[in-house]
Amino acid sequence: MTRSVQVISMRTWGELGNLLAGRTLAATLAAGLDDVDVTVVEAETIFPQFAEAGAAIRELVAARLPADEVRAGYLSLMADFTGRLPGGLDDDPVPAATADRLAAVVEHFATTKPDLVIGTKGVISRLSRAALRIADLPTPVVNYVTNEGLLRLPVHRAPHLPVHLVQFDRARDYLVREHGYRPERVVPVGRLLAQAQAAQVFEGAGQGGRIGGTDADAMESALAEARTRVLILSNRGGREYLAAVERIATAHPDAALVFIAYNNPTLATEAAELLTELKVPAWQTFDRLAQGDYLRYLSWLHAADAPLFISKTGPNSMLEGLYFGIPQLLVRSGLPMEEWVGPFLAEHGVGQGFDRMEDLVDVAVRWLGDPDELPRRRHLATTLARTLLDPDRARRRTVAAVAAVLDGGPARIDEEAPCSPE
Repeated sequence: MTRSVQVISMRTWGELGNLLAGRTLAATLAAGLDDVDVTVVEAETIFPQFAEAGAAIRELVAARLPADEVRAGYLSLMADFTGRLPGGLDDDPVPAATADRLAAVVEHFATTKPDLVIGTKGVISRLSRAALRIADLPTPVVNYVTNEGLLRLPVHRAPHLPVHLVQFDRARDYLVREHGYRPERVVPVGRLLAQAQAAQVFEGAGQGGRIGGTDADAMESALAEARTRVLILSNRGGREYLAAVERIATAHPDAALVFIAYNNPTLATEAAELLTELKVPAWQTFDRLAQGDYLRYLSWLHAADAPLFISKTGPNSMLEGLYFGIPQLLVRSGLPMEEWVGPFLAEHGVGQGFDRMEDLVDVAVRWLGDPDELPRRRHLATTLARTLLDPDRARRRTVAAVAAVLDGGPARIDEEAPCSPE
């Protein structure tokens, strides 16, 4: 008999990162489990209040405020959102007033009757469990944590849930030590990576920068021959990224440079004009890039003797970059669930986080000028990728944990090796 698994994710909170995580998980489970039908449900379609909060988050991020203001604004939004959630969401029994406000979610589950629900944010898992109890369905709920920074926000904490799948041992230790989660309920499964998925974060065709009359084949050849390579990703960034391009290209004109000004064609065009003016021999600029092409450029970085990735402290792009063994310098976004990213890089010696782009560029220029610095950090990043980010082990552990819950037991994994660097 085919069993139904629903993975419920957010589309509007963040740059599709949570939805991509849900789709990656769904594809992993569909490939690894027999007789299971896995579907991804966008949480906003069953609880529109999520979309309202998502719109407010996007407006905050789009304002390009200083990091401390972004942090304060996000925490204020979350406090307001938490205050407007149905009261007694985690109570047993669920209050009648809460049941009324969850009517659409209850109807969804009563109609679809899933055998397992997996929420990719704590608040989704909390809300799903309440609705399933109101619907009098015995369906278990797994809380799948794709960003350990969310665990530090009260809206996402739910020690009463029976199963939490986290990425790394450090997340499990935090929940057990700081918030009293029962150790047997928190299972580190590793990090599922999105490189094999068709879902696109950077959708659409790219805009390619060109030097004068140089043709595309010559440019590709120049990019392929460079042994020092820099990828700069500006996702809702501003002119500080253009200043970074100029300083790095001026200080190290022989380094190949790819600049992605996501959804900002004006910035991409200005970068192309600047790089042409500086006569940099190998470069590209884009304003949009398909996920497969973006990963191709991460692979291009991986092949360099001295690679460097520069962006904001987004955990998804950081971990994808680490999978390819790439040293990183990241500017702090201010989002509280991303505050762990910079310290994580520094802890493992593979990069740093910065409050100011100017300070980041100072270090980038210095690292690119030292023949030993980036190769040394590349070795550390590659070692980390082989241990902490082993995708095959993450797939095995994730599938085994979910299969155990489907079979009515506690979550378990098929090996005892910890999800921490060796």
